[in-house]
Amino acid sequence: MIQTIRAIDFSRFRPCLLLAVILLASYPPLSAQEAESGSITVTITGLRSANGEILVSLYDKAEGFPRDRSAIIRTAALVPDDSMQVTAIFEALPYGDYAIAVLHDEDLSAGMTFGKLHLPKEGYCFSNNVKVRFKAPKFEKAKFALDREIVTQVLRVRY
Repeated sequence: MIQTIRAIDFSRFRPCLLLAVILLASYPPLSAQEAESGSITVTITGLRSANGEILVSLYDKAEGFPRDRSAIIRTAALVPDDSMQVTAIFEALPYGDYAIAVLHDEDLSAGMTFGKLHLPKEGYCFSNNVKVRFKAPKFEKAKFALDREIVTQVLRVRY
């Protein structure tokens, strides 16, 4: 049996093909989707006064956390108000692991002020609300993943 093959007239599909090409061209390339970034919102609560400023430091590696200022990748200096809480937003960060160190610098000395027995006189806290025993926590304890568009940390200052 011999079958006759008919030629297909593609001219009637031209508007659909044009629309498909336009839609495909409007999507970003896969490499742009792979290099995703997001933001970290940090809300600091439990302030005992509106004196001084709240220093928020963001780190992306263990080396230097939390004492080495040269290891800080982003900072925020926030002035507290009567609400006794402040919020910092770090935007356009590549997905990955981060840790935060916070100091309530009440005397504006740009660093922690210590009292008797070398105990801190000012408030501080770390991401994940890691409890501090006798020394600052390791990066591994304080780290969290930025793995979506917005990650929020609500931290309570300890005095």
